[in-house]
Amino acid sequence: MQCANLTDDELFLAIAANTDAMSDLLQQQSDFDDEISTITDPDQRSELMSSYIGTVNRFETDYRAYMAELRRRHPA
Repeated sequence: MQCANLTDDELFLAIAANTDAMSDLLQQQSDFDDEISTITDPDQRSELMSSYIGTVNRFETDYRAYMAELRRRHPA
């Protein structure tokens, strides 16, 4: 969904949901680290790490887009 199509309230809700999801993901990082350490196949380990990093990057990209749209609408 394009950020420009969202209301300010929807953008703030999206930012809050994004922040909550990212916090959950970071809290689960120790479980992820434990899981990675048990995998002996380098390809499988690499695939899992890439997936995790991709998820983090998507959250960051979305957050930046939401914030940029709010800044565009409400310049300081």
